[in-house]
Amino acid sequence: MAGDNRGPRAWHDVNSVQEAPREKQKSSGRIAAEEAAARKKIEALRAQRLAKQAAEPPPPPPAAKTPRRKAAAPSA
Repeated sequence: MAGDNRGPRAWHDVNSVQEAPREKQKSSGRIAAEEAAARKKIEALRAQRLAKQAAEPPPPPPAAKTPRRKAAAPSA
């Protein structure tokens, strides 16, 4: 046949793609549950960080710089 000698397969050949086994594929419900758990964990960590920041006293304000006066130019 004419199509038997095609050379190396192209990277986009759909026949060369292998799917993951059925037990390793995730259902949309499982993905949603994992995302919800991740959001809950992030919210807990954020609340913990904000509570820690509220318990610490704020750092002292930096010392204000005093403006220097320019030396008077000598008048001629």
